[in-house]
Amino acid sequence: MAAELVHRQPAVIYAAGSVRAAKAATSTIPIVFTTGEDPVKAGLVDSLNRPGGNVTGVSLFFVELGAKRLEVLHELMPKADVIGLLVNPRSPQGIGNNTEAEEQERDARTAVNAMGLQLIVVRASSESEINEDEVIE
Repeated sequence: MAAELVHRQPAVIYAAGSVRAAKAATSTIPIVFTTGEDPVKAGLVDSLNRPGGNVTGVSLFFVELGAKRLEVLHELMPKADVIGLLVNPRSPQGIGNNTEAEEQERDARTAVNAMGLQLIVVRASSESEINEDEVIE
């Protein structure tokens, strides 16, 4: 589909979740994207302040801010000693060979361990996949 889009010669491509396909399809048409991953680690851009090439965009750094969110949560609820994390294992974004869910879980485990808390992880892509018998501690 990216090649078909490039064939139509748009002035710009907005890639939401398909940045890699768009980047592979053209090196001349500007590509603007939003992502929750680090675009430098993902190989989408050379750097945040100088992306280089034809790809630029906004990273929302969901994964990278996860530890900070847990710190704020712990400040708001200091008596809570167990934190639940719901992750989507089918999330298409990721860094290197890790999925976004793996990155979120790894960062959350590091954060809660540093705070002396317990983490309960539930992996589900839909409501029907949430089963309390399959909680991972």
